Amino acid sequence: MSILLKVPRTLIFILFIIVLFLEPPSPLAAADRIAIGKFLLGKEANGSPKGWKTVTYFNTPPTSYKVVKYRGRYVLKAEGIGTSSSLFREVKAELNDYPIISWRWKISNVIRQAIETQKDRNDSAARVIVVFRIGMEEMPPWYGLKYLVRGILRRNEPIGPRIEYIWGNKIEKGQILDNPSVKQSKVIILESGERKANRWIWEKRNLLDDYKAAFGTDSQGILGLGIQTDTDQSNEGVTAYYGEIFLRKR
Repeated sequence: MSILLKVPRTLIFILFIIVLFLEPPSPLAAADRIAIGKFLLGKEANGSPKGWKTVTYFNTPPTSYKVVKYRGRYVLKAEGIGTSSSLFREVKAELNDYPIISWRWKISNVIRQAIETQKDRNDSAARVIVVFRIGMEEMPPWYGLKYLVRGILRRNEPIGPRIEYIWGNKIEKGQILDNPSVKQSKVIILESGERKANRWIWEKRNLLDDYKAAFGTDSQGILGLGIQTDTDQSNEGVTAYYGEIFLRKR
């Protein structure tokens, strides 16, 4: 009788091991891409699009952001005339497996008076902002106090080195610039001028390569994602659309 009892248990154990090793990988492990910037209907308690937090700037009217449906998909519509505000969301991700960021966007027009290298003319029709983690050993001496103040004033804005991918005015596509308004922030011109205005354009960038080119060191991963359409310095009007943002393996 004891032998008969042992046999079922042994079979159950063997079957459990087989099932364990034959279990399919999780969707995240198998996925070629991960959505890190979704746009969903509904709003947060403070009026921000669902899943995002709004950052406003002192004495500046905010840009209007709302989620709309376009050909069966939800996208973000940004509208502004003399306005500036940003949307951010927390994204904690390593980049070794998913180093590529991709999205699509569309603008009605460029900001014709914008000069991306000047602090008082640094407007842009569309920006996608990636905020990176930084190690203690890499922090400049001024980081602590300055970022503590920024953290208090802009509670919804992740703090760290950042790359801003922008649709620029006249500066040549592909250039990497210092952001004249924000320290430890680099600007990469992805599109320039109005030749592609009113068309959906797909973008694809390698974050590891871009971070190395911008800051001269290796990235430790990302901690935030942002979107900004700003026209406060030019007082011009623009409408921009942003599609879902992904991290990809390749």
